[in-house]
Amino acid sequence: MNRTIIGVFVALLLVVAAVFAWWFYSREAAEDVVQEVVAPTPLPAPTPTPSLEERLSQKLAGTTLKTSDAVVRELAESLSSNPKLAAWLVNEDLIRRFTAAVNSIAAGVSPKSQLEFLRPKDRFEVKKRSGGVLVVDPKSYRRYDIVAEVFSSLDTEGTVALYRELKPLIDDAYAEIAPPGKSFDDRLDAAFDQLLAVPVLEDSAQLNQLVVTYAWADEEIEGLSGAQRHFLRMGPDNVSVIQAKLGEFRAALAASTSD
Repeated sequence: MNRTIIGVFVALLLVVAAVFAWWFYSREAAEDVVQEVVAPTPLPAPTPTPSLEERLSQKLAGTTLKTSDAVVRELAESLSSNPKLAAWLVNEDLIRRFTAAVNSIAAGVSPKSQLEFLRPKDRFEVKKRSGGVLVVDPKSYRRYDIVAEVFSSLDTEGTVALYRELKPLIDDAYAEIAPPGKSFDDRLDAAFDQLLAVPVLEDSAQLNQLVVTYAWADEEIEGLSGAQRHFLRMGPDNVSVIQAKLGEFRAALAASTSD
């Protein structure tokens, strides 16, 4: 009887031990499976985003002066959301126009022949104040509001980056009109000087009537270059806006050169 009880007791212990062992090892295996399931999958390495300069360079690959208009339009249109910019860019020989306009301004000559598409439709008008004093009619200044709006809306960083990528083509265009050995960088710098030196006049600046046109009564103002006097006709507000943007461009160009 005692042996039977002891045998049963030992058998029960073995069963309990077996159940415990099965539970213990099953739990470890389950945990291993769970760990394998929830283990994070390594993410693929992100594809590097091309820089602005790299994207522009890819777009301009193989472009020549002769074939440049289409790609210049595409790239320049992204510099401003103002629809007027796209309308102006339908003109041809854009790089040659830009280069010649900068060259004219640097020489103090009005760039109206290169930038004829910017010419306002309305005529220049004056008005007479007490005592017969002639001044520019503010309506004449407002003719150029859209030019200042578009110019100030240009993305500075993008414009400078595009200029840098177009520089070889600009140099080619400049070589067509410049004496040998001359640098376009110097002409651009001189053009900046010309326009940034223009004073911001008061609306009441007096004019003298000539035979078919007008001249500034102030000899110092009338003594400015043709490019500067033409710039003055845009009006004090527009001159201030454009000069501020020109200052941004000049600083950004200098910074990109020193990088």
